[in-house]
Amino acid sequence: MRPGPFLAACAGAVALLTACQPTLTLTSAALPDASAAVITTPGLVTQDAPIDQPIVVEVEDGRLLDVAVTHDGKTVEGEFSADGRAWRSTAKEFTFSTTYDIEASAVDSRGNTTSMDGQMTTLTPDALVKPTFDMTYGTEWGVGMPIIVNFDEPIKDKAVAEERMVVRTSTPVEGAWYWVSNTEAIYRPKYYWPGNTDIEVDIDLKGVEVAPGVYGKDNAKQRFRTYDAVVLKADAQDLMLDVWRNDKLINSIPVTMGMEGYETLSGTKLIISQERTRIMDNATAGVSEDDPEHYRVEVDYAMRLTWHGEFLHASPWAAGAWGNSRISHGCTSMSTENAAWLFDITHIGDPVEITGTPLVQNPGNGITVWNISWKDWVKESALGERMTEPLLKNA
Repeated sequence: MRPGPFLAACAGAVALLTACQPTLTLTSAALPDASAAVITTPGLVTQDAPIDQPIVVEVEDGRLLDVAVTHDGKTVEGEFSADGRAWRSTAKEFTFSTTYDIEASAVDSRGNTTSMDGQMTTLTPDALVKPTFDMTYGTEWGVGMPIIVNFDEPIKDKAVAEERMVVRTSTPVEGAWYWVSNTEAIYRPKYYWPGNTDIEVDIDLKGVEVAPGVYGKDNAKQRFRTYDAVVLKADAQDLMLDVWRNDKLINSIPVTMGMEGYETLSGTKLIISQERTRIMDNATAGVSEDDPEHYRVEVDYAMRLTWHGEFLHASPWAAGAWGNSRISHGCTSMSTENAAWLFDITHIGDPVEITGTPLVQNPGNGITVWNISWKDWVKESALGERMTEPLLKNA
């Protein structure tokens, strides 16, 4: 009897086995190409690379074993993702005109390893621009003081720059930048700053192209703070100076102001200096000493409002004019007692609003940003009005 087909097949396949039974076979077939780990550096520019972007190394179909980014023997620190598929430099800014060596290795699910070896060279700018704050008035001031930033190279792409010029406040404020020129920008709120407010300005321009071939050299950050919200309001018609602090009227002071031909300028100006005593001599303005209107006098409690010579100050010689008539050469003056009191509660940057005179405050004669309407102010901004970002006091 011939064996059945199954038995014959079994006997032919395994001659050394005494019985037909299952067998285990190991293979060494090559892995499909699709399973090999592939290391990539997404978005990496190898020549003229920007300096304000992190280096990222990723792997497909595998896990990273090691990543090393170095320059002149110094290691660039980085972090692996939780799944091991990516590495990102923790430094987000690099150095201009510098070559970085990048080495990485990875393993796939079959245990096969792969590696990469590359370089990245950062760009070389035609010029570098540095932002600086105008610190003429310090870091604490009255609620009218604007923030002034100067640049040592012209800014052509103002929108790109302004996007990186961030203002943060402890109390929300609506404000805008005003480009005076390609090298100067001023920030002010829509209304005065709130009193006792912390302000931080963060200009993050390093590595940012702000004009063809011109990049930010450094970042700049500065903190400011406002005092109580003191606002002075003087009317040339009733010759009274009202003093407001934190939205409450706390005093009304009789004053005299500029007589005909020497009218005080109407508009909003800021206190820009305070001097306990000052010699006032209009010969410095070209008035001859033989002129009947020439004067040279020492005054107490002088608070300057304009560059051409308007002050708040004491005028004991003008007692009969306070609240009654205008006899000064443009200053707003009062009794020594009232001037001393005012001197003590005011600060540089406090607004002084003058009304009731035929002459209008001329731009740039002092700090005159509040004489520009908000509509016109925003027109000179690249991005328009925006709310400030929140600021943590202990940040």
